[in-house]
Amino acid sequence: MAVALEQEIAALPHADAKPGVHSFSAAWVTALVASDAVLFLTATYLAGLFVRHFWMPEVLMRQIFVPAILTAVLSVLVFWQLGLYQRSFAMSVRDELYHAVAALALASAPVMIFFSIFPQISTSRVVTIFTLLFAIVLVGSARALAHRVRDALTMLHPRRIAVVGHPSRLDFAEDAMRALPNGRVFRLAVPDIDGLGTLTAEAVEAQPWFNQAAQWGCDTLVFTEILAPSMMPQVLAAAERHGMMIAFAPPRIRVHSYALEMDSIGKQALIVARPLRATQPGARMGKRLFDLTIASIGLLLAAPIMLLVAVAISLEDGEPVMFRQERVGRDGKTFNMLKFRSMGMDAEKDGAKLAIVGDVRVTRVGKFIRRTSLDELPQLINVLRGEMSIVGPRPERPVFVDQFVQQYPRYAERHLVSPGITGWAQVYGKRVVGFDDVPAKLRGDLFYVENWSLFMDVAVCLKTAAEVLFHRAA
Repeated sequence: MAVALEQEIAALPHADAKPGVHSFSAAWVTALVASDAVLFLTATYLAGLFVRHFWMPEVLMRQIFVPAILTAVLSVLVFWQLGLYQRSFAMSVRDELYHAVAALALASAPVMIFFSIFPQISTSRVVTIFTLLFAIVLVGSARALAHRVRDALTMLHPRRIAVVGHPSRLDFAEDAMRALPNGRVFRLAVPDIDGLGTLTAEAVEAQPWFNQAAQWGCDTLVFTEILAPSMMPQVLAAAERHGMMIAFAPPRIRVHSYALEMDSIGKQALIVARPLRATQPGARMGKRLFDLTIASIGLLLAAPIMLLVAVAISLEDGEPVMFRQERVGRDGKTFNMLKFRSMGMDAEKDGAKLAIVGDVRVTRVGKFIRRTSLDELPQLINVLRGEMSIVGPRPERPVFVDQFVQQYPRYAERHLVSPGITGWAQVYGKRVVGFDDVPAKLRGDLFYVENWSLFMDVAVCLKTAAEVLFHRAA
């Protein structure tokens, strides 16, 4: 049987390499859990010392032993539920710090509730509050360091994937795997993989394609065709001897805006398709409660600033100070999005245009409110109306959506969730994009839709706040 040995392909750098999800090994999970537990205990001890020295001298250190253990256990459990011990979608060391703060913000609620229900267990709520503050520094720093270590280890030991199958399917499978950060793909063309028949494990190892994959140091052996059931035990046995994982990559099954799970009925294996978590009623209710809380607080705090912005726009360029613009929302329904006017009255006299960096249509006040994102504040009203969310893909105008849907087959999948004031694509990419930037922005939006969680929303909000504080240019 002829086997064509093809060139090793490095999947990084590549446009699809980010964003991505980094799954954790069992050893890495154990190390993270142990590290977090120790640091939570340390944070409680330091909080006790701090409060005793500067606040409440009557606090006894021996009394914080039980609260320390409960805080560590509850926090680790929340981290586990948030998926922080299964994977990471942080792009940088700084992102790990944002994610740790977001997770601790969510973990603080059950900790405070538990100690409120059982006040006799907690020595002091002040100690609990300072414990969470110390934990932000300790756990956040440790996670940031772990991210750097993981990156270094990944560079030293990149994942090595050998793709075996019919030549016509190798390009398709290899292209789909390019999103793997720092991966290496080795292609082995085998025209008739089903023609191998029944082989022993030793015979499988003797096959040219298997031998070449093993010599290359393959850790994952991916077949573009499903192997015959009679071959599977032997292939698995051979792969286990060489530390390889066996996987299948049928060309028509790819990561998309739906979830796939394995199941079986009798002896028939099933690949079950389910809607994404972000589209489930429970998830939408939780996200809606989050939106209402943040939007209500945001409007109360921002009301004086919004009044000043309205006055500044009126003095420079007259009224109206706000404008309504039709945008496409969830499920493709249109709505009128509110913004402070940052351009002149005749900005679109020649038709709809995408905003660009250095746009001459922007007024002086407009430049400031764009740079500081104050022009987006009226969209909190859209959130209260249920037309938008705090976090989600940025809504686009119907004229551009019609164009992009024709160009990019998956563009309409952005509308599976409500559009947002801020979003994953905004904080990890350009805020102002041109037509050439649409594919990159779409990748970020689809990543958010496919991987949504309330934790992700909190992390994006924190990163957005940091970007605004540092006056990232719009």
